[in-house]
Amino acid sequence: MNENPNPRIRQDILFGLKLGAVMIGAALLFTLARKQGWIDAEQVLRWNSVVMGLALAAYANAIPKMYGPPPRTLHHATLAQAVRRVTSWALTLAFLVWAALWAFAPRGIAQIGSVAAVGTGVAVMFGYLVWKATRSASGR
Repeated sequence: MNENPNPRIRQDILFGLKLGAVMIGAALLFTLARKQGWIDAEQVLRWNSVVMGLALAAYANAIPKMYGPPPRTLHHATLAQAVRRVTSWALTLAFLVWAALWAFAPRGIAQIGSVAAVGTGVAVMFGYLVWKATRSASGR
């Protein structure tokens, strides 16, 4: 008997662990570079934020392929896939904007803009979810 009914779960966990290791490794490298005098504290903050934004964008991009509970009906399956797809696009774009702001914008704009970008992505995600669920419920 197969112990793991869905091998995708293991892949999802390993992907998350790899991204976490990349973020920790980058933070350690940036700290070492600062201690060596190659970069200053501002650059450590900026590059850590860029790496975090890119890693989260990569993770968000994988959302449509991630394992979820088995759908009860074909309708639930198509609804779940549509919501995952829009969530993925909204969050991937939001985190790419986050990374770009921290890489190129002045610090004040990067701080406010990155939070606004992710907030907008989350608002789009929840807005689509509510719209799709209410439209689906009223269409029955």
